[in-house]
Parts: sequence; C-alpha cells; structure tokens
Amino acid sequence: MEKNKTSTAKSQITLTRKMVFATMSLLLFVGVCEFSFKAIGFDFSKLGQDLNATPIFYRIPTEPFGSAFYKRPGNQVWTGKVITAQMQRIGYDSKWFPEEEAHTLKYDADGFRNPDGLQAWTIAMIGDSFTELGNLKQDQLVSSRLSTLLDTPVKNLGVSHTGLLNQTEYLREYGISPETEEVIWVFFEGNDIQDYVMETDRVSAIQTGNAEHIDLLKTHQSQNSLVKAIYRKFFAKSRMEIYGPAVNAILDDGSTQFKIDYAPPGREQIFLHLQRYEAGIDKLQNLCEQHKLNLTCVYMPCKRRAFSGYRYTVDPSAPTYLKQKWVPSDLPDWMREVCNDKGIRFVDVTADLQKLNQTELLSHNLAFDTHLTADGAEVVAQMLARALRPDTP
Repeated sequence: MEKNKTSTAKSQITLTRKMVFATMSLLLFVGVCEFSFKAIGFDFSKLGQDLNATPIFYRIPTEPFGSAFYKRPGNQVWTGKVITAQMQRIGYDSKWFPEEEAHTLKYDADGFRNPDGLQAWTIAMIGDSFTELGNLKQDQLVSSRLSTLLDTPVKNLGVSHTGLLNQTEYLREYGISPETEEVIWVFFEGNDIQDYVMETDRVSAIQTGNAEHIDLLKTHQSQNSLVKAIYRKFFAKSRMEIYGPAVNAILDDGSTQFKIDYAPPGREQIFLHLQRYEAGIDKLQNLCEQHKLNLTCVYMPCKRRAFSGYRYTVDPSAPTYLKQKWVPSDLPDWMREVCNDKGIRFVDVTADLQKLNQTELLSHNLAFDTHLTADGAEVVAQMLARALRPDTP
C-alpha cells in the first residue's frame, strides 16, 4: 500500500514537471516567434494584400489635403467585379453574389471618377458613395448620364465615407473651373448627417492639436505581434459579424430577399444634429454664391424608403432598429423647407425610384450592397436633367 502511494506521488510529480516543462517550452516558443516576427517586420494585418482585394469604392479616403480634410490617392486603377470582390473578401456564400460583369475603374489624378482629359466643366457634382457609384461603369454614373443628356461636361467629385464638410472642400479645391455654372449636391439620408457630425468633430480635433492630419496609408503601423494576431483570430469580431448577413429582409409574398441597412429618423429625433448640419449647408451655399454658381440639392433615399411601397418582413436576427416598424420619416420635408428658405433648388428623386420599383425592385442592389443600380442611376440622371433644363426629352 505504501509503495502504491509513493508510486502515485512520483507519477503526479512527473506529470506536473512535464506540464510545467511543456508550458515553459510553449511560452518560450511563442516568445521567440513574437521577437522574430517583430524583428523582420511581418505584418499580420496584410494591409497590402487586403487593400488590393478591396475595390476602391469601399475604401476610406486616406490622403490629407487642405487643413484637415482627406481624399483618395490619385491615378488609381482597379479591375474586377466590385460587389462580388467585396463580398468574397468579407466571406459571404457565393449564392448571394450578384450577376455582375468585371470592369476597370479608373480614378483621375485628384482621386475622383472622371473621364480622361476633363479640363473644363459646366456642372460639378459633390456627394458620397451615391455620387461616386464605384460599383458602376464610367458611362453608367449619374454624372456621366447627365453629361450625355445635357450634352455638357459634368465633373464627379463623389467619394465614399465623406460628409458635407469634406465635400464642400472638394468643390472649393477641385470643382470650380471658369466654365462651371451649376453645383449638384447629393444628400444621402442614410448617413450624411452622421458623417457631417463626425467630420466636424475630427476637424476640430485636428485644429486643436488633439489629432494628427497625416497620410493614413503611409503612416500605417504594421501589426507584427503573433499574440495579438492569435487573440484577434479567436476573440475579435469577424468581418461577417461586423457587416451582418447578405440579406435580412424578404417580401411578404416570399419572392425576393434583400438587405436593408438604414432607418432614417425624423426631424424631432435629431433636431440638434440638424441645427449643426444647417451650418454646413450655409458654408456650401456661401461658397457657391462667391463663385456665382447655382446650387441644387438632390435628396437621395435609402433602399428602405425606395422599397417602402412593398410589404416585407425583417429577419428576427436583424438589429433592433431594423426590426421595429418604420414609417417613412419627415426628413425629406425638413430638407425641402431648408432649401426653399435658402433659395436652393431641391430635387427629391424618391418618387421616381419608387415608380421604377413598381413591378420589380430595380433601383438599388439587393444583396449586401445598398447603392443604386445602373437603372436607378439612369432615373436620377433623367430627373436632374429635367430639373436643370425642363425641355429635356
């Protein structure tokens, strides 16, 4: 009995020693790897590969200009299927990929989507992704179609992930030629007010020295920690978790699945933000008045408003704000009133996009992406052409 106890105790000590040795060996191995990866500058974030895989349309502007603003780097070219490539990068099932052709996207020397050799233009368009429309071919853009319809050059200054403050500076720096007469500002109800508030906070932080105005690509810090990479692999949210499912709603007749992302609030819900935003409108209007430019505001509805003529059900797993019943808000009424008070031409394209959707949902991409299709862009261009020149066929 005593021998058995002694033998068991020795076995436990041996096992403990083995576990301690294995643990120490593992920690030593991880430590050596951690040191090695940092020494050679290995980047676990794979920024270069990830950037090349990401269509330009979905990238944030990274190059500083002016006192506190950002734009895209110039002379960029990307070839591929834009929406499909982004969905593959995030990890969606291929069954949700759209029927999409590969095409080449070119950006001019200043980082905007314009035809080669554009030196003078009578119309400048500013806005976010709904002006850039980096998911469409060059000749399908609202700016391109408007140029064809009116037989006049139109410069596209649209950039994703920007708000009115940045867009006004694009106009000031890149949008006014001696021939320019009209400015078209595309207001997207989904996130433009939020983007403007974030921009004003960022500009304030830069001006007070609490943030740096630096090139976000050139100053990128490599992620060369093995420990951090392992942690992110197992504990950080995946891209799929961040972006959510490819579709989250279905028509009540079961015929069509699609994704909705926005539920634009009414004026009472964001009254203080609207006051701040109106100051941004004043800044844009003052710039136009200084250069004797006519200003037009285009009210761009989100997919939810454009599809509001249909009855649909949102998935139970969708965020709470999307599951709640949404009645089209009065945000368009607020914007119309502000524009009328300031003498800004106002064009709400909602009704025509809804008309396009009367027989089939055609105005916006259905799965994953929330932007206009080529059909939707054509409708917007035709409305703008009639607003600027009522005699346009």
